[in-house]
Amino acid sequence: MPITLPRHQRGEAPSTVPLQWAEPPGGGGEVADPYLLTTSVFDGAEPKEPPTSAVHTHTDGLLVWPHFGSLTLHTRTTVRRLIPGQGAWLPPGTPHAAFHEPGSVCCYTYVARAAAPPQWSSPRPMKVGRALQEMLLHLDATSMPDDLRLRTQRVIIEMLEEDTHPVIEVPVPEDWRIRVLADDVMRDPESDRSLEEWAARHALSVRTVTRAFGRDVGMPFTRWRSLVRMSVATALLAQGRPVNLVAHRCGYSTTSAFSAAFRRVTGASPTEYLREQNVPVPAGR
Repeated sequence: MPITLPRHQRGEAPSTVPLQWAEPPGGGGEVADPYLLTTSVFDGAEPKEPPTSAVHTHTDGLLVWPHFGSLTLHTRTTVRRLIPGQGAWLPPGTPHAAFHEPGSVCCYTYVARAAAPPQWSSPRPMKVGRALQEMLLHLDATSMPDDLRLRTQRVIIEMLEEDTHPVIEVPVPEDWRIRVLADDVMRDPESDRSLEEWAARHALSVRTVTRAFGRDVGMPFTRWRSLVRMSVATALLAQGRPVNLVAHRCGYSTTSAFSAAFRRVTGASPTEYLREQNVPVPAGR
């Protein structure tokens, strides 16, 4: 059954206040001995109230994955928009914040520190297919003998593997001034403002912004914005939005221009990408 998360873990729409990464609050272990993992489910039914800081850590490892809809996962240097079939593994102690899209069902599987494979020592994309999703939800909702539960949990951990078609990862600048600008762009992917206009909006010089993106992100602003738009597009497509609407919401005047840009970033058309991720494609797509 859905579980209400503590306030600092709730997935609410990002506010205009920048995320606070300095000294994030930590949580204790979520997995009770002798178990290996446990899953919390958030169904979006909780009334919205903006948190003071959504950034936090956990003593246990964490697998973040949407069952329906999409969610946005922030770490200190990366933003990932996850759709069904995609997950992200965060080792114990990794600062993060997650925001759920309206109507989504999002899941957090905590893995006991001692149960996590040693190779899972850094954040990584994980494949969470439908069978694994149903197994995790079944464990969450069903009473069973401890020996059976433990056997099932061991099988689940063995079945988890790194995603060979990973989620689009959007790197973000470390300089807090540029991070605020980047957050502003990510909230408004439809905007056609130029680099000069974004810099002026945040009282920054174009040279300062350009240097920060080259140093911290490793790519020019225009290429980075295209990555942001395609990341947003995957979430909208997974929600069943038609391609022409997604194109408009991501700042493209024509569907053909959007589809070409999508293929340049992902190597696939929007329909092919959803099929690779095993996301149902609505009729007529």
